[in-house]
Amino acid sequence: MELNQEENEISLLDLLITMAENLKLLILGPVLVGLLALAIGYSLPQRFTSQAILALPTTTPTPTPMQAAAMMVSPLVLDPVIQTLSLFPGITVESARVQLASQIKTTVGKDGLLRLDATANTPLAAQKIANAVIDNWLKTTVPGEKDRADLEKRLGYAKTSLETVRRLFDRLTAEGSSAINSPATLGGANISLVAVGELQARYQSDVLTIPRALQGLSRDVVVQSPTLPVEPVAPKKSLIAVLAALGAGFALLLWVFMRQAWKNTALDPETAEKQAKLRAAMGFKQRV
Repeated sequence: MELNQEENEISLLDLLITMAENLKLLILGPVLVGLLALAIGYSLPQRFTSQAILALPTTTPTPTPMQAAAMMVSPLVLDPVIQTLSLFPGITVESARVQLASQIKTTVGKDGLLRLDATANTPLAAQKIANAVIDNWLKTTVPGEKDRADLEKRLGYAKTSLETVRRLFDRLTAEGSSAINSPATLGGANISLVAVGELQARYQSDVLTIPRALQGLSRDVVVQSPTLPVEPVAPKKSLIAVLAALGAGFALLLWVFMRQAWKNTALDPETAEKQAKLRAAMGFKQRV
């Protein structure tokens, strides 16, 4: 038991001695690597992110926030943005689409708001991309020919029905005023004033919402316009330098220990013979 404890203490002491003998390397190495990584970080192009927030209406013809988020990174929106801003010249449309999609991030929060982040090398470029994405997405909310025809039919029916219900409502109101103590009904049809009022409200809602659906969504859904960023989001130069220094320190420490272990094992004749064979197999000349 005492022998094992003594061996552990000797091993720990050997490790400390090895670290002390290579202290300059273990300190200067990570520092130099960190400074080099910091210099590389300053040479990398900066990235800026423009942020926008959209609040979509809850009416049925309107796309949901999740649908809008998916549509914003689809070719239907990205291709016009690439063409309008003349992005990524000299590469194929597919490659440009993939590149632009990597610069756009859409998320839907628990509050139902749609958040759009657009990243580029300059603040103005990021803001332009965000605005272009929003504008081209708004165009996709305009219904196509078939949907437009169906909506126009619904609108015509709603207008006709609303006019009919209004006349019926006025008639019931007139009959109800002449008999205050009796419920307002129409002859033997037993149509109440409340039911007619509900129909009138329903058709009135269709008359108001369908024309909006025919025009598509407008910029009114944009709660926060794309911002003009000031501070870059990447590269994070300090973080790069710290991680590089830590990685270099770990690699140097491991190398020092492995070199010391190699020297220690060379003291054993059997292990030394194996090391000589390994050097010969790797093409290294044995030291005399």
